[in-house]
Amino acid sequence: MARGVGAREYALRMRCARLWPLLLLAACGQDRSAPAHGDVPAGGELNAYVLAALRAYPTDGTHGYHWPKDESLPPGAWRGNARALVYDGRTLSAAEPAGRCHCSGLTFEVFFDAWMAWTRATGRPERIRDLDLEGVRRLQRQWFGSPEDHSTLRTALVENGLGTQLKDWEQARPGDFVQLWRHDGSGHAAVFLAWERGPGDAYSGLRYWSTQKSTNGIGERIEDFGAGGHNVNWEELYLCRVGRP
Repeated sequence: MARGVGAREYALRMRCARLWPLLLLAACGQDRSAPAHGDVPAGGELNAYVLAALRAYPTDGTHGYHWPKDESLPPGAWRGNARALVYDGRTLSAAEPAGRCHCSGLTFEVFFDAWMAWTRATGRPERIRDLDLEGVRRLQRQWFGSPEDHSTLRTALVENGLGTQLKDWEQARPGDFVQLWRHDGSGHAAVFLAWERGPGDAYSGLRYWSTQKSTNGIGERIEDFGAGGHNVNWEELYLCRVGRP
């Protein structure tokens, strides 16, 4: 204890000394209003950007549907996107000369473009969190899924801290993403637009935006839930929203 200083005053001085660095950091440290690298939008914040992105695509067959049989492609090759994707100044996925696309590639492209539009609008770096190019390529592969992983885009969003799965269907909003599977084993990735309702206001199906043969490429489509065949299996429907919980 310092000479001439009482015990109570000494304790007060020591407490202030410990608090001073924290007070100095709060007063002079990083501006809390400045955008932080690696931010994730609030849940639902990106939906408007998703809807704006999809409205930019023509629905006249310009971007036809094409699902290639051989998907063993080198890094940077076309992966179902209608337009070339560039990340951090390098090619993530080249465009196909004919401008064709498939559902997984197109929905990832819309997610990618919406995210980048959000970063620009909010003054953030044009990056997806802290992912480098290889990290985004891994995210893209997860979005496409595998024989072992039918949840596809759910895995990509949830495991990378970019979004959440919606278990309560009443929470669904236009601009969410959906991976559906049918009873015949076929699947589809899309942007959710609305539920279709049947008697008693029960869910009878869903309306979505994607690319498919039935709309000659990009367009809206309605599919029904059912007990078999080509109907959607509601037990294998993954509905997800980009953003924090």
